[in-house]
Parts: sequence; structure tokens; C-alpha cells
Amino acid sequence: MTQIEAKTHWEWTEKAVEENKFQSIVAGTPVWDNYKKKAPKRWLDEGLIREAKKPLMPAGQATFDF
Repeated sequence: MTQIEAKTHWEWTEKAVEENKFQSIVAGTPVWDNYKKKAPKRWLDEGLIREAKKPLMPAGQATFDF
């Protein structure tokens, strides 16, 4: 299986939510932990994931957008 690497991280798309109605995933949220940086290329080709525009901030970290 070919894997692709994200500069930020991978997140779910609306299409992934529609196709996986029985799983608790939400569009725009990061994919499962083991696929956050490297995910199957097929998922991107099928439109199930997209690269996030902003990097993830660890829980409890204050962030400021100036």
C-alpha cells in the first residue's frame, strides 16, 4: 500500500463522513492517530482525506493568531 505524507496532518472530508455513517468521524477533524502524518494514497485519491491548512496544537496549549 502506497503511503503519502502530509506537511501538517490529514483530516476527514465530508465524503468520508457520508461513506462511513456507522463510525463516529466528523469532517475537518484529524484522521486516526496512526494515519495523521502518513496515510494511504488511495484515501486521498478517493477524496476521503485532505491536508489540513493549520497544524494541530496540543491540548492545553494556548495559541494566538496575530
